[in-house]
Amino acid sequence: METTRAKAPLDRRARRTRAAIKSSYLTLCKQKPAGQITVKEIMSLANVNRATFYAHFSNLEELGAAIELEAAESIAARCEKALAGSAVECAEDAARIVCDVAMEDAEELARIVLPSATGSGKALLRDRAWMRWGASVGGAAASGAPITGIGFGESAVGTGDELMFDLLFEGCVGVATQWLTEPENINPDQVKSTICAAVQKLAG
Repeated sequence: METTRAKAPLDRRARRTRAAIKSSYLTLCKQKPAGQITVKEIMSLANVNRATFYAHFSNLEELGAAIELEAAESIAARCEKALAGSAVECAEDAARIVCDVAMEDAEELARIVLPSATGSGKALLRDRAWMRWGASVGGAAASGAPITGIGFGESAVGTGDELMFDLLFEGCVGVATQWLTEPENINPDQVKSTICAAVQKLAG
């Protein structure tokens, strides 16, 4: 009991310190490109020393990856909740719900899809999406029944199917990236329409 009580405050401090480092990095990302940020700047803003920083992250890439994964987990969890609470009858319905959720926080989405990202968050979202798609329940209602129009049963999913899915996923990421970087050329409704049409076409 004594050991447990002694460790708990340290764990809380560690979580606060880790959060402060992440927050400082994100603050600096608003001021300059990620590639120009230094550990020293993060240390100063987070009020930590070098040893403390490296106790949590081995380098800036690991820090960036951790932030991306956190953002991806957040989006994935919100998508699952939204899909479970909605009446989804076809792949396009599911795609529109996912777009609504992913695009509601542009800064969070940007951490995952912009070229400066490490790719860890995008990989997580891709894997979660493929699991749903490949099992033919990509957005089904809470009952878990297959969606009309998604023609992949679990036994039917093969290398070709996954390749087509990856092309679709990268295309969707590309459209989202264009919206984030060139909002004057594409608006949210166009993003959603483009992605939903592509999803429905592949679903057949």
